[in-house]
Amino acid sequence: MKKLKFLNMQIDKFFVILISYMLLISCADFERDFENERFMTDSQAIANASAGGTIGLKALDGAILSYLRDGGTGENQFGIKAVDLGMDLRSNDMDMSRNTHFGSYSNYLNVNLSSADNDFMWGFFYKIINNANNIINTIPDDSPQTTLNYKYKSYTYRAIAYFYLIRMYQHTTADDNTIAIPIDFGDFVGQPKSKVGEVKALILKDLDLAYNGLKDYTRQSKEEVDASVVAAYLARYHLTYKNWSEAEKYADIAMQKGTISNDVLHGFDNLSLSEVIWGADVTASTTEVYASFFSHMSQINDGYSGWNHIKSGNSNLFNLIPVTDKRRKWFAEEEYLDGVVIVPGTWAHYDITPKYTSLKFISDGGPGNFEGDYIYLRNTEFFLTKAEALARQGKDSEARQVLFDLNSVRDPNYSLSTKSGQGLIDEILLYRRIELWGDGVASFDMARNGTGLNRKDGRENAVMPGADLVIPALDARMIYQIPLREVDASKK
Repeated sequence: MKKLKFLNMQIDKFFVILISYMLLISCADFERDFENERFMTDSQAIANASAGGTIGLKALDGAILSYLRDGGTGENQFGIKAVDLGMDLRSNDMDMSRNTHFGSYSNYLNVNLSSADNDFMWGFFYKIINNANNIINTIPDDSPQTTLNYKYKSYTYRAIAYFYLIRMYQHTTADDNTIAIPIDFGDFVGQPKSKVGEVKALILKDLDLAYNGLKDYTRQSKEEVDASVVAAYLARYHLTYKNWSEAEKYADIAMQKGTISNDVLHGFDNLSLSEVIWGADVTASTTEVYASFFSHMSQINDGYSGWNHIKSGNSNLFNLIPVTDKRRKWFAEEEYLDGVVIVPGTWAHYDITPKYTSLKFISDGGPGNFEGDYIYLRNTEFFLTKAEALARQGKDSEARQVLFDLNSVRDPNYSLSTKSGQGLIDEILLYRRIELWGDGVASFDMARNGTGLNRKDGRENAVMPGADLVIPALDARMIYQIPLREVDASKK
């Protein structure tokens, strides 16, 4: 066993140091009183947890959630939504107009071991893992349920982090014996690199523990993890690794959370939306303003996107959206001059908006307002996951009905599909590309389906210079190199 030195962090012997560190991450919006836990040692913390106490645990859990939301300090480091945006810009379906923030995702130049983006993502997820381990290792398995809930939530955070890492730093279709990434169980002691199968097994074990542990837990808001959130990630995991019956099972659970919205022009900026399973509340005190998702994605909020750092949809995908489908309005259907109100109920944009520009994400409140909530999971994804899992098992009639249940809300003229076999699977995959555009799913879907990158496909939307690439599915550029700091540390 070798000590992993990448983050140069030690788990402190005193619980107070841990709490202080977590608060530095950002937990200003969580109410807490640390007078009682200021001098709590590891043994005292464990004793407190065993007795059912939640002193400090709520704050520590809240700090992880805050870090998921806020991430680092860079303009393109706003937590998990920044990673999702970066991953989508590596796909076939989203382009940038200029080489600026996030440009190195689009042109694939940040996959190398010295890239700042690469370094951020690696550190971001391992910091989540480290802090989840701190909670997991503090709470004995025989603690009361009120205390164990925090342990199960931390299993979820750890699983989510490893699930991102294993798909970013190794090919999704790699054999289970392929060397991948380090596993850390606490104190950064573990194998320097674990095999794909070992990482996958840990992810599944953590998610199973979390799901079973949180079945009876009732959360206070959609910012918290509960069983429906875990079910969503179990559905993603099983779909990725072709466990079709399990993907069907957990997708069915996740899709039951909330209802499909008839209104698709709401900007996807509020946790109160009926489709939301999990997300983060963003307020005037927690917004990172220009270093935020809506700054980079909303054309009419006058952030980076509005300053001609435009994100657009692949015109070929746009042309496949039926004219009666409401989702077509997620993209500019023509070029708009300045001063035009493009989205009803919003406001005029001061500059030209090219055709195919993204209009899906809008933060309510007007130009310069970036207080839109971050949505991590929506139930509509899991209608499509269940439909695909059913179709992959040859249950075509059931798959058609699930697809109809979603698409008939989005498109009043959509008819029950008559396709079967691979034709039905292809239709479902097309609607995943449409429905989940901008949600951080596209490049991961490409990887699991063995689809390469092709931006020389005759698309008409603007493609950033140097990003008109053709890359095979298993090319080395399709995954990230382990960052230099980790490589150097593993040599010591």
